Amino acid sequence: MSRSPLEKFRTIFKRSSSNSSRSNSTQSENNSLTMGGENYDYDEPPLTPLELHGYKSTTKHRLLNKELAEELRQHVPALLQISHDWELLYSIEQSGTSLQTLYDKCQPQIGESVNRRRGYLIVVQDTRKNIFGAYINEHLRPLDKKIYYGNGDCFLWKLEKGDVKDLNNKHQSIEKKGVSLNLKVFPFTSVNDFVIYSNNQFISVGSGDGKFGLWIDSNLSIGASDSVDTFGNEPLSDRKKFYILGLEIWKIC
Repeated sequence: MSRSPLEKFRTIFKRSSSNSSRSNSTQSENNSLTMGGENYDYDEPPLTPLELHGYKSTTKHRLLNKELAEELRQHVPALLQISHDWELLYSIEQSGTSLQTLYDKCQPQIGESVNRRRGYLIVVQDTRKNIFGAYINEHLRPLDKKIYYGNGDCFLWKLEKGDVKDLNNKHQSIEKKGVSLNLKVFPFTSVNDFVIYSNNQFISVGSGDGKFGLWIDSNLSIGASDSVDTFGNEPLSDRKKFYILGLEIWKIC
């Protein structure tokens, strides 16, 4: 019987003896964690390589490959890093340009535990070939009232444009060339709590002073990105207003 991600996570840690004496050299070789006043030493095990599920064989424009996914994986919460199966919930190419369809596909499935921790990755490509997006800890959904949701696990991210060209090169992967992706991640700053807001007119991640870290319109065709206090980010695209070429939502759980 396979173990749950939580059980796998727990096996990483082993309780250290409170009376044990360790030299500085030994301490430098191990990671240490304090939980509930108790010390735990642990070695980080290698992560199982990611598998991306959901692309159809006929899908031509794929915004996420394993190289980029592995880079982003390092920034999601530790419990979700253990997950090695990412599921494509929505893409413009496979599902059409409908915000309602996007919301429908992001809804938790019947029978899916509401207590199970999960995350969602937004991936955008604009018509100028920039690739960027957001990691959010809750599924996107339309709200009648202006109520923000999301927590400090959320972040914005962008891929440097030179790496986008390499990412789209079907003949030679970045991994084979031994080149690291130049990924920029903008974590939650705690300056404000305007993390996620979504309704039937738009989706936004990060906002303040009339600006948005990432904003997508109801037609999923126009977006905007500006510096906001929520994430202390740079604009994600090289233009503050952009036209969307591709959009994908991935589930991590």
